[in-house]
Amino acid sequence: MSQTNDRLITDVTQFLDSFQSAMAQVSDARRQRDALTASASVERGRITVVVNASGSIVQTRFSEDVDDLSYSQVARATVEAAQQAAAEVKRKSEELLAPLRAARAQLPQLPDLIEGAPRLRDEITEPPVAPLTPPGERQTASATAEFEDAVEYRPSRRSTFDR
Repeated sequence: MSQTNDRLITDVTQFLDSFQSAMAQVSDARRQRDALTASASVERGRITVVVNASGSIVQTRFSEDVDDLSYSQVARATVEAAQQAAAEVKRKSEELLAPLRAARAQLPQLPDLIEGAPRLRDEITEPPVAPLTPPGERQTASATAEFEDAVEYRPSRRSTFDR
């Protein structure tokens, strides 16, 4: 029994050491990620948008000849540039975080330490990607598609609730 306890203590100690190292890497990667920006130019460089690591617009620049475009062209092009810049900053962020994810995958799981324990990482799901189209332009699934097996209730003139 003592040998089992010694092994568990060693495993937990190694896990905690790995965890502390991973947390230091996370902190460093977070600082680097927070400093990330990306920019994109459209309409032959007349519109440039810069986004931060979260994909939020932090700067928009228009060239002197932007007035050659209509308001709707400027609006559409600004959205396009913002989406391109957001995609680029996301790519940079994924590249920065890839080694961290690989290190995390090497950390032992709870079932590795305690037999029969659940794999908590398997329970975490990624949130869906938000659509890039304006709300009014999105195709919505009909409500009936969600409830194809639903039965519509049509009470007779006199139901059992009326009695």
